[in-house]
Amino acid sequence: MAPKETSDSVGVELTISASEAMKKDNDKMAPALEREPFFAFIPKVAMYFGGIIGGELKHVMNGITGFPSGSKNYVGGTFSFYKENPKILYDEVISGFTVAIMQVPESIAFSFVAGVPPLSGLHATFWMALITGLLGGKPGMISGAAGALAVVVTKLTAEDGELSYLNKEERLDVLYMTMFVCGLFQILFAILRLAKLVRLIPETGMIGFMNGLAIIIFMAQLPAFKKCDVEGKDYFVECDLDERQWLTFQDNTWELILTLVQVVLCMAVMKFFPKVPKIGKIIPASLVGLLLGALLEHTLFRMAFDVSTRTVKETAIMKGSFPKFDWPNQFPTASGDTWSVIIIYGITLAAIGGVESVLTLQACNEITDTVPKISDSNQELSAQGLANLVSGLFQAMGGNAMIGQSTINIMNGARYRVSSTMSGIFMLLFVVVLDPFINLLPIGTLTGVLFMVVLSTFQWKTFVILRYGRLSDSVAILLVTIIAVVYNLAVAIAVGIIFSALIHAWDSGSHVSGDITNGPLKIDGELCEDVKYVHVKGSIFFGSARHFINMFSVADDPATVVIDFKDALIIDHSAVAAIQGITHRFEKADKRVLITNLPVKSQGRLQRTHGDYDMLARTIKTRENFGDVESNGKSIPEQQQQHQSHVIDPNPHSVSNLEVFHVDEKNVDQELSQLVESSQPVKIQKLE
Repeated sequence: MAPKETSDSVGVELTISASEAMKKDNDKMAPALEREPFFAFIPKVAMYFGGIIGGELKHVMNGITGFPSGSKNYVGGTFSFYKENPKILYDEVISGFTVAIMQVPESIAFSFVAGVPPLSGLHATFWMALITGLLGGKPGMISGAAGALAVVVTKLTAEDGELSYLNKEERLDVLYMTMFVCGLFQILFAILRLAKLVRLIPETGMIGFMNGLAIIIFMAQLPAFKKCDVEGKDYFVECDLDERQWLTFQDNTWELILTLVQVVLCMAVMKFFPKVPKIGKIIPASLVGLLLGALLEHTLFRMAFDVSTRTVKETAIMKGSFPKFDWPNQFPTASGDTWSVIIIYGITLAAIGGVESVLTLQACNEITDTVPKISDSNQELSAQGLANLVSGLFQAMGGNAMIGQSTINIMNGARYRVSSTMSGIFMLLFVVVLDPFINLLPIGTLTGVLFMVVLSTFQWKTFVILRYGRLSDSVAILLVTIIAVVYNLAVAIAVGIIFSALIHAWDSGSHVSGDITNGPLKIDGELCEDVKYVHVKGSIFFGSARHFINMFSVADDPATVVIDFKDALIIDHSAVAAIQGITHRFEKADKRVLITNLPVKSQGRLQRTHGDYDMLARTIKTRENFGDVESNGKSIPEQQQQHQSHVIDPNPHSVSNLEVFHVDEKNVDQELSQLVESSQPVKIQKLE
């Protein structure tokens, strides 16, 4: 009998055919969301970036207009605060002084790693500490010339590096240009709010990153065991690579032995001096190691044994001075190849420095129990970018946040910007005043300082993971470490992220499952004797689409298949294509596939990219369209009102027996009574 429909507005009875009723039902079930025009994304993208630019311009304008009053309030408030809290000011200044002393040997050592004059590294530490101390995202965090950037910079300054076709001065000019560009990219990263991408770096990637950094720093110290005796070249750095010779026990016995003594002595002092009561916590161990090494070098070694080891003065020119503005000469004359190197290394250095700085900020937040904010990370990125940009204009090698010094500064009690800012100011004073002392430092002691940095940087838990951890984690650590050593740190981090993402996709793809039930079911009031009901669980994407497809067989499955997505998500177009392929194959075999319980996001993905809207309209059903055979055709929601707990249906093929249609609810009082009876007596205090 044909269905009837009554129209209240006309008052007559209309009779429509079954096909028309099905068409009307399909129209009612048609997707509510329609595709937007193909090029509609263009204005959206323009509005997105326009909003970012507009927001940044608004911040800049607010900063410019509010700078006079804001700076006045800031200076006045700061002065009043420290006037009322002189002990805090004293602690901040002393902590900054201590950190600056610690940074002197490391800045010089990293300068040699980078292949730049020592003054370039010292000035870089001054600018990085000063600017990030004033404008950074974390008060008390320390920045300066660091190993992560130095090991990449050396590829620009080395004779056999990327710029081998340029002379030494031109290579240094290109380096300073690169640091200028690096600063611009870091500021751009901050504007685009890219600091949050650091959370994509897996722990195995960071372990490999730190291991690679440690190995690179270790390898960069090997020239400390070389010499250069070429006439006419007064400094070690002036010698070509083929002119530098290894120290040997056969030809340079005492020089090699005393260099090793300097290294071991400095490492021993840095290891055990902090354990000395009282003074061990006040005086930096690295400073003590340098003083002791210089004392032995210029008294015992040279006076008593008449044997010397190489010092800073014999390695490179070191004359203390204030930073001088110097626009790189290569800017107007750089070739296309040179500019490509500048851009590539600018992005690489910006990424490495940004990652190091954001991770250091997070580590400092953990120490101070501070709630992390993405805005703080982006602010730190912008400050790092400005500092590197300025460094490039003042012939400094640039740098990033230093986790070791930052940790020490904060653990000393520093919580404000005075400590980090004063560390930069003290560094400049040391450069101007103490350059005669710096020239006396033996290279062996600086090597000992960096060997301790290597030991603290290398993640020794790597060996535990390699022995007892998961194979994929071990491979990820080794892969990132090897690429960091062979190529560079930025590429290593990217490879680590991609490898871990692929492993996760592979694992997630195997976690898709389906509870399959065959039996009778009422659909739109019509009894279907044989229905395959598939309750899918998990995320369907390119890694799991094949597992999902294998749940169905066009030849063996009945004429009606119901797919329940209540506990599943459609992630990407591979999932959409899999569903589309299943529905098409079943339709060609005169069978139908019905989809129910689609989450909103999953339904949106289907509607936007599914090729056949008519088929999609026929396929998607709501739970009201299904009825249990045992419930006289009531819809699933009506049945749920009658089932307040699990009911064991006598018909094993009944849809009402599926867990997906019921909510397991228990009486709270009954549950509490059972808990008390089955456990030790508990004391329950009633809150007034």
